[in-house]
Amino acid sequence: MTETTVNLSQIARLARVGRAAAANWRRLHEDFPQPVGGTETSPLFLLAAAEEWLRTHDRIPQPPCEPAPPRLPATVTFTNGHIVTVHGPELHTEPGWNGYADEEVFSGFLDPGRDGIPWPTASARIDLPGKAPFEVADAHVDISSWGGPMEFLKLIWPTGQRTALAADPTDPQTTEVH
Repeated sequence: MTETTVNLSQIARLARVGRAAAANWRRLHEDFPQPVGGTETSPLFLLAAAEEWLRTHDRIPQPPCEPAPPRLPATVTFTNGHIVTVHGPELHTEPGWNGYADEEVFSGFLDPGRDGIPWPTASARIDLPGKAPFEVADAHVDISSWGGPMEFLKLIWPTGQRTALAADPTDPQTTEVH
């Protein structure tokens, strides 16, 4: 079985550059693959060696990232019984302010009408699609208006202070995703 060979023009196409760039790489980089055939003016290189060199030198363009699937809405149930739907929900950790412990942040967009949302702190159950439901106590509540029809909700609490709740095994939306 023979291995596939490529010329400088084909190497350049792999990297989405012109042939002159590939010829310059060959001249300037001692670790550029050695020819395995061809002629002095049109050398041939092993495809596998050329691809490895291009990857090592970060010369192969990465394919565009697939867009993330749309995030399903989350539900927040406050201890006072008020329930809100949060669109585009996110849950992440941020460094604490002024050297305090890291904080967890749950955020997303609300439909208008924040009546019933406790402030400045609240305890709530959060049902986030793809995660097991959890509760937080005494989370800092921040509601911002973005000038449009929706408002932005942030619940912030110290890392490690959320309580996992048992997921409903019949609900595919509460299956933990790793």
